[in-house]
Amino acid sequence: MDLKGRTTFALAAVCITTAMHAAAQPFPTQPIRVLIGLPAGTSPDVVARTLGAAMGPLLGQPVIVENRPGAGGTLAASATATAAPDGNVLNASGCSGDSITHAFVSQGRPPLVLFKDLTPVGRMMRDHWLVLVAGSSPVTSLKALATFARSQPNPVAYPSQGEGSSPHLQGARLARALGFEALHVPYKDGAMNDLIGGRLAYAVQGSAAAVPLIASGRLRALAVLSSERLPALPEVPTAEQAGLKGHVFNGGICLWAPGRTPGSTQARLNAALADASRDPAVRARFDTLGVEPMTSDLEETVRFVTAFAAASDQWRTEVFGPGR
Repeated sequence: MDLKGRTTFALAAVCITTAMHAAAQPFPTQPIRVLIGLPAGTSPDVVARTLGAAMGPLLGQPVIVENRPGAGGTLAASATATAAPDGNVLNASGCSGDSITHAFVSQGRPPLVLFKDLTPVGRMMRDHWLVLVAGSSPVTSLKALATFARSQPNPVAYPSQGEGSSPHLQGARLARALGFEALHVPYKDGAMNDLIGGRLAYAVQGSAAAVPLIASGRLRALAVLSSERLPALPEVPTAEQAGLKGHVFNGGICLWAPGRTPGSTQARLNAALADASRDPAVRARFDTLGVEPMTSDLEETVRFVTAFAAASDQWRTEVFGPGR
């Protein structure tokens, strides 16, 4: 299905489910569970806990975050897709849908379908991705990383949470742009301890999990993959400023619900998420993490996810070649 077709299908699904408003049961009537396919302390986890704490009072029910790491995020995605479509079980993960579609393919399993099995009910944040090394590493720039990597007898290692995930794709893209060989190492749990300990040469990760570790000196940021520098890390250059022209990537976390969730429930979650994103305490917390709260209605969310998924497909083709 092409980009136009995806958008038309997704917007039609929003309209159909919204028409079910009158028949929907009152929502919410019980605590809401947000499943995270990564360990505690990762970007989706930190963001979900911050926004969940603000959403609970708005919804009249607590929002509970549950970590279900493993299998490239597919455990949490599958549990959400097969849950009752009543809005009580949600998933917080990347807006490109990597853990919903391509992570399944890499395991030889049929993928879930965006907007059918799982649908985004709102953007939780826009984050900024950083090229990271250990705080004790002698590498202090992208140029130095390339020189170091080329000098090694074997490909240098970098981590991700699974094949086809954004850290995998962006780590591979970076190595290709800088002209060195790299070994992708997927992790079931977080890889930060191995990066801090120097057992990994570099990583490309979202700022929410990395900024506190940079502030403590345990990690060093070589560049940010945004088009602008981060207020939280003003001394860190953009990749373009460091010599990689046009090398830009901004990720983001979305809140996903089972695909047949009624439109009225989706709208309630979207409104609570938007109100929580405007909370001064949430904004202050996000500022310290180098991420931006986002507000978008359901149609805007669908358009963004459709475009982001298409861009992710392009990066995947760059890394894996056609057909993946």
